Amino acid sequence: MKISYDKKIDAFSIVLNEGRISKDVEISENVFAGFDRSGQILEVQFLEISKTGRPWLTLEAAAKYLDKSERTLMRWIKAGKVKPKKVGRQYRIDPKDLEKFAS
Repeated sequence: MKISYDKKIDAFSIVLNEGRISKDVEISENVFAGFDRSGQILEVQFLEISKTGRPWLTLEAAAKYLDKSERTLMRWIKAGKVKPKKVGRQYRIDPKDLEKFAS
């Protein structure tokens, strides 16, 4: 898994699995998920990112990105290793805060 930002096309990408994308699905305005032929998600792209601000990941998405459980991520939050924002009852995590944990 890797996170990247392309200034030229102003896109933020999270590559979850390597492979060839055969189908893109718009899941929100300027947010696309790329799938392979078997339906496995390979990549999530955020377009025109400088206009929309930084994307924040849910606890579930952050745990999946790190290949850890949500419970482990919650322990890191409580220990102060990850500093999320709270939106209502849910946590939102800046992907940049997760880079040090990504392998």
